Amino acid sequence: MSARYLLRFDDICPIMNWQVWREIEAALLSHQIKPILAVVPDNRDPKLQVDAPRENFWEEVRRWQSLGWTIGLHGYQHLYVTQQAGIIGLNHRSEFAGLSALEQQEKLKNALAIFQREHVTPEVWIAPAHSFDEATIDALHKLGVRAISDGFFLYPHRDDLGMFWLPQQLWRFRKLPFGVWTLCLHHNHWTPQALARFRAMIEAHRRSFTSFEEMKNEYEHRERAWHDHITASAWRAALRFKLALQRSDSNLNAFL
Repeated sequence: MSARYLLRFDDICPIMNWQVWREIEAALLSHQIKPILAVVPDNRDPKLQVDAPRENFWEEVRRWQSLGWTIGLHGYQHLYVTQQAGIIGLNHRSEFAGLSALEQQEKLKNALAIFQREHVTPEVWIAPAHSFDEATIDALHKLGVRAISDGFFLYPHRDDLGMFWLPQQLWRFRKLPFGVWTLCLHHNHWTPQALARFRAMIEAHRRSFTSFEEMKNEYEHRERAWHDHITASAWRAALRFKLALQRSDSNLNAFL
């Protein structure tokens, strides 16, 4: 079986880069690709500001959901309050990992209340900086969010708690022989060249793209297998090595 891919766009909020987003949206519609959109319920992170706030933001979110696009719960306010990497172990900053179960549950309740007020149903959890812990998962389960977009597995699966895990392993497209791969994209600072590469990529590989709904229907009864742990550990180690090299290069450039 050939590899299948999903597109996930993070940091969707009222002050994102709307000019670039309109170009992305047109390309997605043209090729009938249904992405996952990681929506920040109550963004307070000034680093995400590119454009002036869109007053009709939630109207847009409702429209995307009506198109069959998957809306993700991307944290609460996108503010990092701990230096914990959580169970994914990529970034040592988090909005949730390391906080008490009560604090996390309260944040998630507030986030979900905003979605409920706006008549939007988030189908999947997407942690800012990929940082969350077991307490986060337990709170999500209790609050009715039963899917997670994260982890370095080859295929989606359901865990012992009943949470559906859709792996997220890529930040740029790579042609792979098999597996289910989610590309995590951040469009806020895309150049015209980056936008052109994106259009070319989905044009060339449009038949390989799938959706959250399709993958959930196909894999919702698959249990985690022994090789999932091996794959995840190997992929995480490779990513950490790459990140360490990047930090080393950055420190050297700063010194020079």
